[in-house]
Formats: sequence, structure tokens, C-alpha cells
Amino acid sequence: MENTNRLRPLHIMLIDNDTHVRDSLKLFFESSQVQFLIFKSALEGLNSLKYQKTDVVISDYFLPDMDGIEFLIQVKKFHPNVTRILMATLSSDDLEQEIARYGIDSFIEKPLTVATLDTLINELKTANFSKQIRR
Repeated sequence: MENTNRLRPLHIMLIDNDTHVRDSLKLFFESSQVQFLIFKSALEGLNSLKYQKTDVVISDYFLPDMDGIEFLIQVKKFHPNVTRILMATLSSDDLEQEIARYGIDSFIEKPLTVATLDTLINELKTANFSKQIRR
């Protein structure tokens, strides 16, 4: 008999216009038990959210069609329960204030490291597990 109570894998969407970042992260996530979608623009990500179940959206600040904060604001309008994470090369007081003002869940400073990603994924899996238990 199949176990229907199994937890579904975590679904993460990454938006970054840097080909090297996308390729590296795709390679990193291939060996994990995470469903990972990668896009190069905010509009591609927003379009995908119409059709794909996503738990976490990670966005670079600098995107070709809008900044990452505006993108994450749009994400929240359509999917209020999605965890939203912003990535940027440099942090500033103004950026931190915007992150807080718009309720963005977390900030990651680039460059990303495997250790940072491992920690983030483990935290997200734990949070996802807690959400599924409460349902």
C-alpha cells in the first residue's frame, strides 16, 4: 500500500538574469530532493506562477524587466503564502528598509555559497514540514 501521507518535495523558484548563477544553482539542486525552477526574468517567473505550485521564490535584486523587490511584491499579490527571498550583491540601509516595508521574508547576500544554500534549504524544509503538519 502506498503511503499517501508522504510530504511533497519543496518547490523553489529562482529568478536571476546571470547565466552563470542559474547554471551553477541548477547543477547544485539536481542532486537535492527539491523541485527547482529557474528563470532569467521577472515576467517569466510571474507567468510560471500561474501554472506551477511554488513554496519559495528567490529573486535577485537586479532583473532585466523590474527590480527584485517589485517582483516579490507582485508574487505576494497572487500567492500570499509563498516565502519570498531577495538576493543582492550589496546590502544598504535603504534596501533593508524596503525589505522590511514589503514583508519580504529573508535576504541573502551574494555571492551564494553551498553552505548558505544548504542552511536555507534545511530551514525551508523544516518550515514546509510544519505547514504540512498543520493542514
